[in-house]
Amino acid sequence: MNIIFATEIWGKTPYVDGMTSFFEDITSSITVVDPYDGTDPAFASEEDAYARYVAECGHDNYAQKVIEAVQQTTEPTCLIGFSAGAGAVWSAACADNVGAVVGAICFYGSPIRNMMNYMPKVPVDLVFSDNEKSFEVEPVARSLQDLPLAQCYITPFAHGFMNPLSANFHKDACQFWLQWIKDQIAPQGAAQS
Repeated sequence: MNIIFATEIWGKTPYVDGMTSFFEDITSSITVVDPYDGTDPAFASEEDAYARYVAECGHDNYAQKVIEAVQQTTEPTCLIGFSAGAGAVWSAACADNVGAVVGAICFYGSPIRNMMNYMPKVPVDLVFSDNEKSFEVEPVARSLQDLPLAQCYITPFAHGFMNPLSANFHKDACQFWLQWIKDQIAPQGAAQS
């Protein structure tokens, strides 16, 4: 099983390396896709990260980066995305050619609210925060839950709970959901062996 990670607007930070290392025992390879081509801009604030993301990348470009990573792999692949990366993963999972992708997991993907007419081609787990500044989570999750191949979860944690750089980081929730991801992926990888 291959994993493609799509990061938040913070880019490929050291925490991403730590997160991906958690999955080394269940995957043959891990590819990290981020808005800044592998650099860590070391942003001073979330506002700085968002401004640079919008100026230098944006959703369409980020989605294209994930789709290009998908096209580079021939072995069964799981996509995992966070925030802006979740929006890019959703786009890739709904693209006409998903290649070897067998599933996707999207965490607090607020951009997905603008892509609710997309139809996933592979199973997608959508893990939302219970409260978002820019939209009402429950009606969005309810609509997405009705799509074939979509499964929604609403957590009691705030947007960014998986990211130590976020003011909303929640260590216990992060550990729980990392293990949850591993539990979802490990059986798929074993089935492919």
